[in-house]
Amino acid sequence: MDNDARNNGGNNGDNDSVVNYVALVVSLVALLGTVAQVLQQYIASAAGYSNCGESVMGKWHESKKRKFRPTELRFEVQFETPVIFVCPPGNGRGPIPNKGIDFVDGTEKSLRDTRALLRSEEEAQQRSLLANRVHTADNERASWVTLLSQLQSMERESQEWQDQHYKNNPPQAQIVKWKNHTLAVAMQAKQRSWDTMPAGVKKPYATTAMCHMIEIAAMMGIYWKEFDRTRDRYRGEGNGYILTGTHVPDLGVTFTFQICGKSRFQENRLIPVDEIKELCCGFVSTLFQETKDRRRVEFPNEDPKDLSFLQLGSFDEIAETMVLIECNTDTANYFRDDDAKHSHLFPVAFELLGMLGKTLHIPGSGFRMLPNPTPYHWDKNFFNMRRLVKEYWKKISDTDSDLPLDAQTQELIEDAGNLVRILDRDKRSKTPGNSMPLLNQLHETLRKCDFFLKEQNQKDLVRMVIREHFQEVLRLINERGDEGVDGRSLRTTDRQPAERFDELTAASPELRQEAFMELYFFKVLRHVRESAVKSYQRRKSTQYAPSMHSREPSVDSTSGEAVSRPVSPGPGAAPPHLMMQESEKSVPMVQIHPPDRVPQQFLGMDLTTQLELQAASIWCTLVLRMLCWLLLHDFHKKDVQIPKSDLRGSRLPVYIA
Repeated sequence: MDNDARNNGGNNGDNDSVVNYVALVVSLVALLGTVAQVLQQYIASAAGYSNCGESVMGKWHESKKRKFRPTELRFEVQFETPVIFVCPPGNGRGPIPNKGIDFVDGTEKSLRDTRALLRSEEEAQQRSLLANRVHTADNERASWVTLLSQLQSMERESQEWQDQHYKNNPPQAQIVKWKNHTLAVAMQAKQRSWDTMPAGVKKPYATTAMCHMIEIAAMMGIYWKEFDRTRDRYRGEGNGYILTGTHVPDLGVTFTFQICGKSRFQENRLIPVDEIKELCCGFVSTLFQETKDRRRVEFPNEDPKDLSFLQLGSFDEIAETMVLIECNTDTANYFRDDDAKHSHLFPVAFELLGMLGKTLHIPGSGFRMLPNPTPYHWDKNFFNMRRLVKEYWKKISDTDSDLPLDAQTQELIEDAGNLVRILDRDKRSKTPGNSMPLLNQLHETLRKCDFFLKEQNQKDLVRMVIREHFQEVLRLINERGDEGVDGRSLRTTDRQPAERFDELTAASPELRQEAFMELYFFKVLRHVRESAVKSYQRRKSTQYAPSMHSREPSVDSTSGEAVSRPVSPGPGAAPPHLMMQESEKSVPMVQIHPPDRVPQQFLGMDLTTQLELQAASIWCTLVLRMLCWLLLHDFHKKDVQIPKSDLRGSRLPVYIA
């Protein structure tokens, strides 16, 4: 029995050991489960970590990290996103102080710095687009990642096109590279926390400013279809892209960038110059501009005080610009009248742009495209700029035009003749309309015209010619012809010269340009020459108080002999040196004050004849400048300006989803 009891005790001990082991295992499993649950709770406290994956942020996902907050017993998710802006390539100051700036220039280094798609991935994407396959399923990626990749493609593809353009136009005295640009897209990486993300936002967003968003859209070839700041609805399309914007609660205006087709950045790429920032908002820098505020934060809402800037972004702004150049009220009201006409062969706003706009084309570059600063379409199907240049050359060389044979007119005849010959050779080149000899000749002609207009002694006379020209052109455009006149005389080669602009619509395409220049030289010029001189002499001979737009005080009655002494418009009415004195200006035109002098070719002429010959030379120079400027620069047919002039230089933060 002792042995049986001893055996039973051993069995009970073994059973107890098994129970203990099982209890230990169960306890360990429970402990591990509890620890795992606690760890899972802490890990789950890193909200947003899964929303910062590679599928959403591309290579930017490498910046995400968890940071433990011991005081809160939780993890915080931190990541980096870009602050995107537009500036010159040499800019060293960004919106984030003491932070390096990475520029978008299409190089491999830039691709690494901006963490955009690598070259092989971009080429694969381009091949799929060429095969008409659009990535409609890749909707989880943040749109700013795609935007950075497309900006890199823009720089690389446009530079490759320009290199090929140089090969088609040898030799080249000047090669334009990215460093020669004055406009570039840049970015700075900014660290963010998911804790600050608004409740309705599920993807990391990039930051920019409203003015930079507008400028980037223009650089990408996107044209605004809707720009409603009252309802915060924005939509732009073009070049295979769609850009939409709306208000997101607790964040602000947020834009979404999407690819909807194939993009192209060749001759259609915008000229990369700083003045693009102004054109995007309807402002135009003129040839009389001397200094500028590159940051554009000082006077976005202030009316221009001189002719260094023009505002052409809306009909009201064009009307105010007409007042700025001292046109009469009827001329300004044409742009406020829904029934009035503003076009002959093309809208008059483009004529003003060509006569006074600053030359923006970069010498040696093949890019000619600009954002349209006017509310009109630039449709070249209704006129031929090459024929207009040829007809200008014919008319200025014609003895019937009654033009002075002074040095300036002879130089204009020579320049126009050279341009006609180069235009003829350009048609047979490998790059018609864009050959480097043509672009260089246009540049040189504009340089000569600018020098002549800036060096004029009678600044008021230049302004009077501009004013009288647009008053007469708009009057003729809106002049109603006689009943029954249908313009049949302009449909044949045996015809009478045109008398009104409404006859141009009946003219055949091969005669339309000739009829236009006939109207300009035989009707507009003669009126402008006489009216401008009369207005100039009237201003010189009367006490003149500047308009309300002038920054200068009113003229004192004893301030100068030239403004207090009456001068008759007839010949020999006053000594020429009195008439040559600089007058007070209602609108300062340019701060250049050369010494008073009488040109050699005008010696022996009476004063009125001298002024009429000078006015004719100024008018011919302005018309040739307009033709050359519009040939050297171009606008997309679908691009029109939607009024947003008060957003020029706006630093309103906006976001890219």
